[in-house]
Amino acid sequence: TTAATLERFTVNFTITNLPYTSHLENPDSAKFTATQRVMNMMLDRLLKESSIGPVFQGCETTDFRY
Repeated sequence: TTAATLERFTVNFTITNLPYTSHLENPDSAKFTATQRVMNMMLDRLLKESSIGPVFQGCETTDFRY
């Protein structure tokens, strides 16, 4: 068997019930870290149950924008 090639992709979406604050601009803030952790968990769960689930390796939230 050969090792699978990992391929990164970007997903952009709007969260309508999360008010944006300046704390979400700072990756070192507690608000950013907590929101990132929840988003990663929820996206991981969603994508692992999708058609790409068998090859899905995990996600990383990199940015929040207004």
